[in-house]
Amino acid sequence: MSLNYHKSHHQRGVASLLIATILLIGITLVVLSTTKTVLMETKIAADNYRITQATAAAQAGMDRAIAYFMEGGFDYNGDGYADYMENGLDHNGDGAVDILDPAPFTFTLPGTPVAGTQTTFAQFYFDNTAGNRCDTGADGSDMTQGTIIAQGRSDDNLAVRTISQCVGAIDIFNGGDSPKQPFVSKAGVGVFGNATIINRYSNISIWAGGPDVVHGAAFGTYLRPSGTEIGDYTTEQLDSSCEATPCNVANNPGPNTQVVSNKQAGTGIDIITSDLTLATKTTSTTNYKDPAQNEFFDMFFAQSKADIKEIAERSDRIFAEGESIDGESGLIWVDGNIGLNGTDVIGGPNNLAILIIDGNLDKLNGATIYGVVYITGTVEIAGNPIVKGSIIAENPAASTGAGTLTLVFKPWGDSDSGDVLPFIPGTGAIIPGSWKDW
Repeated sequence: MSLNYHKSHHQRGVASLLIATILLIGITLVVLSTTKTVLMETKIAADNYRITQATAAAQAGMDRAIAYFMEGGFDYNGDGYADYMENGLDHNGDGAVDILDPAPFTFTLPGTPVAGTQTTFAQFYFDNTAGNRCDTGADGSDMTQGTIIAQGRSDDNLAVRTISQCVGAIDIFNGGDSPKQPFVSKAGVGVFGNATIINRYSNISIWAGGPDVVHGAAFGTYLRPSGTEIGDYTTEQLDSSCEATPCNVANNPGPNTQVVSNKQAGTGIDIITSDLTLATKTTSTTNYKDPAQNEFFDMFFAQSKADIKEIAERSDRIFAEGESIDGESGLIWVDGNIGLNGTDVIGGPNNLAILIIDGNLDKLNGATIYGVVYITGTVEIAGNPIVKGSIIAENPAASTGAGTLTLVFKPWGDSDSGDVLPFIPGTGAIIPGSWKDW
C-alpha cells in the first residue's frame, strides 16, 4: 500500500516538470515570435520612413522642375534642346543614376535628431521627344510641352521614388501662330513714311481697314522672288534684313527679295486697303472682357484682353507708362503711353517679344524689336527702327510718322515654315490628371 503511494507521488512530479517544460518552450516561442514581429515591424517602419523621404524628395524635385518650366519652358540655355534631357538621369555616363546631377539640391528633413545630419536628394529632367509619356505630339523642338520626370532618394540612397507630370502652355495667338501679315491696321496706312517692308513668307505686306494715305519717296514693299518657295531658304535667309543702313537707300531691301510696291510702281497686290473686314471690327479700351467689344483683338489672340493682361500680371510683366522695356522679352504689357529709344532692343532672334501697348506708341524711335507689337492707341514712327515680326494697330484713327522703318515679317510659331513658337513666361500650365507615380 505504501509502495504504491510513493510511485504515484513520483509520477506527479514528472508531470509537473513536463508541463513546466512545455510552458517554457511556449513562452520562448512567443518571445521569439514577438521579437521577429518587432524586427519585421521595425524594418517596415524604416522602409516606410525611407519611402516617405524619397517621395517627399521626388515631389520637391517636381515642384522645382515645374517652377523652372514656368519661368522659361524647357530650354533655358537656348541651344534648341530640352535642358537635362540628353542623357536622362545619367549625365556622367557611368550607367547609374546621378545623385547630384543634373539639378542638385539637398534639404534637411524636419524632426531629424541633429539638424543637417540627414539629407535626401532629388533630380529632374524633361522629355519633349516624340512618344514621350504625355503623348503631346512633341518632336523635340517644341519647348512648351512635354513630360517632367523627377526622382527622389532617401538619405541612405536605398529608397527611390520616381514621379512624372505633363505640362504645356496656354495659346496666346489664335492657332498657336503669330499674325500672318507684317502690318495690320484698323485705320489707314499713314504711318509708314519711308518704310521698307520685307515679307518672304506670304503675299500680303499691308492689311488695312482704311485708305492708303501717305508714302514717302523711298517707301517699298518686297516679297520673296517669283518661282521660289519658303523651303528654298534657310530661316536666317527668310528673316534677314539688308546690310546697309537704312535698308531702303538705293533700293537696298536685302537679299532674296523682289519689289512689289513703291512710289514709282504704285500699290501692288501685296497691299490690301479699305477692307471692311477690319474697319467694322469693334475695339474697346475700357471693357476687356466682352468679346463683342473686342472683335479686332480677338482676330489675332486666342485669349481675351482681360485674360492676357491677367497672365502678364501673374508673371510680373506689367510695365507702367514711360517705364523702360529695354532688354525685355516674352509677354510685355505696357499700361499707358510709351516711347522707345534708338538703342532699345526688345526680344531677340530666338526670343519672341509680345509687346502690347495699352496706349500710344509715342515714338518707335530707332529701336529693334523681335516679335509682335500690338498698339491700342496711335503709332508714330521716327528714326530707323527695325521690327522682325508684325505690327498691329487697333486705333480707328490713322497714325502718323515719317521715319524709316524696316519691318521684316517673321511668323513666329508658323507651322508651315517649320518654326516653333518660343515659350512665353506666364503661359505655362500643368495638365490636370497627368501626375503619375511608378
